[in-house]
Amino acid sequence: MSDHQSTEDEPAELPPYRAVLVVDTKEFGSNSDPGQQRLAEIIPDVLARAFERAGLGNVWSQALFPHNTGDGFGIGFPTRHLPAVVSKVLDTLQDILAERHRQLRGHGLRLRMRASLNVGPVREPDPDGMTAVVGNTVITTHRLLDAAPVRALLTRSDPDQTFLSVALSQRVFEDVVASGYSTLPLSRVVPTPVQVKEFTGTVYLYVPNPSGELLDRGLGDHQQDAVTSEQVGPPRRRGGVTNIMTGTHGGTAIQVGHLHGGLHTGDDR
Repeated sequence: MSDHQSTEDEPAELPPYRAVLVVDTKEFGSNSDPGQQRLAEIIPDVLARAFERAGLGNVWSQALFPHNTGDGFGIGFPTRHLPAVVSKVLDTLQDILAERHRQLRGHGLRLRMRASLNVGPVREPDPDGMTAVVGNTVITTHRLLDAAPVRALLTRSDPDQTFLSVALSQRVFEDVVASGYSTLPLSRVVPTPVQVKEFTGTVYLYVPNPSGELLDRGLGDHQQDAVTSEQVGPPRRRGGVTNIMTGTHGGTAIQVGHLHGGLHTGDDR
């Protein structure tokens, strides 16, 4: 029996805490097959450049359980880098996407991204790369990308100005932003109750370069498909219950190591 397995008389071992960043592309499926292929090749390059320009190239090059989702990309990294990622990488990613937009528009392509950032216990895959990273931390990070208010940020903004919308989890907000470890001002982050599939809670919306309706009505004005504050209840410190999924289940398992494309967690691409 491995160290992390448990019996009825023995509790499971808590995996190490990791930060998880996931991005996906707005309306990816509306592009032609060649267009999708080109965007899929550009996505990891854009992320790598954002980390490098932010002075965190080592975080990208040493990323934990990187996984290509076809229309996006996800990585894990040590939690000590969270303040720098929140403070530098997100804004830098917006700038690089704006630069890449000028190159892509002549080919009829757009690259606008949603990003979610979460933190919690994550069991890393075995060295053979044949295991999956599962559990609440990774699943929730992907779920946040599908939250209606997160999607609405790009819909309600100028497609030639705003290229990135961000969802910070409750714990990232509390441990990194509210605690003062990042340089992101509290006034730039908007808490919003959401419900998507099995996840119900509060996300913190951030847009590095707001435009269009976001300037007029704010980030959190969109309420369609969002649950009310009364339904969600007061935010809880340290998130909710963390579940490590084993055996047969109906949830989402994120395959890593040798995964190349084909994973989608939402319907609007």
